[in-house]
Amino acid sequence: MADFVKVAALSELDENSVKGVKIGNKEIALFLENGEVYATSDLCTHEYCIIHENFALHGEEVECTCHGSHYNIKTGENTLPPSAEPLPVYKTKVENGEVFVEI
Repeated sequence: MADFVKVAALSELDENSVKGVKIGNKEIALFLENGEVYATSDLCTHEYCIIHENFALHGEEVECTCHGSHYNIKTGENTLPPSAEPLPVYKTKVENGEVFVEI
Protein backbone atom coordinates (compact mmCIF):
# COMPACT_ATOMS: atom_id res chain seq x y z
CA MET A 1 0.00 0.00 0.00
CA ALA A 2 1.36 3.41 -0.99
CA ASP A 3 1.68 6.20 1.55
CA PHE A 4 1.83 9.96 1.20
CA VAL A 5 5.04 11.44 2.61
CA LYS A 6 5.49 15.12 3.52
CA VAL A 7 8.33 16.49 1.37
CA ALA A 8 8.18 20.29 1.45
CA ALA A 9 6.22 23.37 2.37
CA LEU A 10 4.20 24.78 -0.51
CA SER A 11 5.97 28.11 0.09
CA GLU A 12 9.27 26.44 -0.95
CA LEU A 13 7.99 25.89 -4.51
CA ASP A 14 8.17 28.44 -7.29
CA GLU A 15 6.61 28.31 -10.74
CA ASN A 16 9.99 29.10 -12.31
CA SER A 17 12.08 26.44 -10.62
CA VAL A 18 12.31 22.76 -9.75
CA LYS A 19 12.82 21.54 -6.19
CA GLY A 20 14.65 18.27 -5.67
CA VAL A 21 13.80 16.09 -2.66
CA LYS A 22 14.75 12.60 -1.60
CA ILE A 23 12.36 10.02 -0.16
CA GLY A 24 14.26 6.94 0.89
CA ASN A 25 16.22 5.98 -2.22
CA LYS A 26 13.96 7.91 -4.63
CA GLU A 27 15.06 11.23 -6.11
CA ILE A 28 11.93 13.36 -6.72
CA ALA A 29 11.51 16.62 -8.66
CA LEU A 30 8.69 18.93 -7.54
CA PHE A 31 7.08 21.41 -9.91
CA LEU A 32 4.51 24.17 -9.35
CA GLU A 33 2.53 24.90 -12.52
CA ASN A 34 -0.55 27.17 -12.46
CA GLY A 35 -0.92 26.59 -8.73
CA GLU A 36 -0.81 22.78 -9.01
CA VAL A 37 2.02 20.63 -7.63
CA TYR A 38 3.47 17.83 -9.76
CA ALA A 39 6.15 15.28 -8.96
CA THR A 40 8.36 13.20 -11.25
CA SER A 41 11.60 11.34 -10.90
CA ASP A 42 14.48 13.79 -10.53
CA LEU A 43 16.70 11.59 -12.72
CA CYS A 44 16.55 12.01 -16.49
CA THR A 45 15.90 8.65 -18.14
CA HIS A 46 18.49 9.35 -20.82
CA GLU A 47 21.80 9.71 -18.94
CA TYR A 48 20.50 10.06 -15.36
CA CYS A 49 21.36 13.73 -14.96
CA ILE A 50 19.71 15.38 -11.96
CA ILE A 51 16.84 17.41 -13.34
CA HIS A 52 16.59 20.04 -10.58
CA GLU A 53 20.26 20.92 -11.24
CA ASN A 54 19.99 20.92 -15.07
CA PHE A 55 16.64 22.23 -16.26
CA ALA A 56 14.71 24.71 -18.32
CA LEU A 57 10.95 25.01 -17.92
CA HIS A 58 8.64 25.41 -20.91
CA GLY A 59 5.11 25.57 -19.49
CA GLU A 60 4.09 21.98 -18.71
CA GLU A 61 7.40 20.62 -19.98
CA VAL A 62 10.77 20.36 -18.32
CA GLU A 63 13.93 20.14 -20.37
CA CYS A 64 16.92 18.27 -18.99
CA THR A 65 19.63 20.61 -20.20
CA CYS A 66 22.34 17.92 -20.00
CA HIS A 67 21.33 16.56 -23.42
CA GLY A 68 18.02 18.24 -24.34
CA SER A 69 15.36 15.66 -23.48
CA HIS A 70 11.91 17.14 -22.75
CA TYR A 71 9.23 15.64 -20.49
CA ASN A 72 5.64 16.53 -19.65
CA ILE A 73 5.58 17.21 -15.89
CA LYS A 74 1.97 15.98 -15.55
CA THR A 75 2.32 12.64 -17.35
CA GLY A 76 6.08 12.02 -17.46
CA GLU A 77 5.80 11.51 -21.22
CA ASN A 78 9.04 12.03 -23.13
CA THR A 79 8.19 14.70 -25.71
CA LEU A 80 11.62 15.30 -27.27
CA PRO A 81 14.60 12.93 -27.62
CA PRO A 82 17.30 11.88 -27.03
CA SER A 83 15.49 10.09 -24.20
CA ALA A 84 12.97 7.49 -25.33
CA GLU A 85 11.66 6.61 -21.87
CA PRO A 86 9.13 8.57 -19.78
CA LEU A 87 9.84 9.91 -16.32
CA PRO A 88 8.08 8.11 -13.48
CA VAL A 89 5.39 10.38 -11.99
CA TYR A 90 4.03 10.48 -8.45
CA LYS A 91 0.68 11.63 -7.05
CA THR A 92 0.79 14.75 -4.91
CA LYS A 93 -1.50 16.51 -2.48
CA VAL A 94 -1.30 19.75 -0.53
CA GLU A 95 -2.71 19.99 2.99
CA ASN A 96 -2.34 22.96 5.32
CA GLY A 97 0.45 24.43 3.19
CA GLU A 98 2.46 21.18 3.16
CA VAL A 99 3.26 19.13 0.02
CA PHE A 100 2.91 15.35 0.15
CA VAL A 101 4.05 12.79 -2.45
CA GLU A 102 2.65 9.27 -2.73
CA ILE A 103 5.36 6.62 -2.68
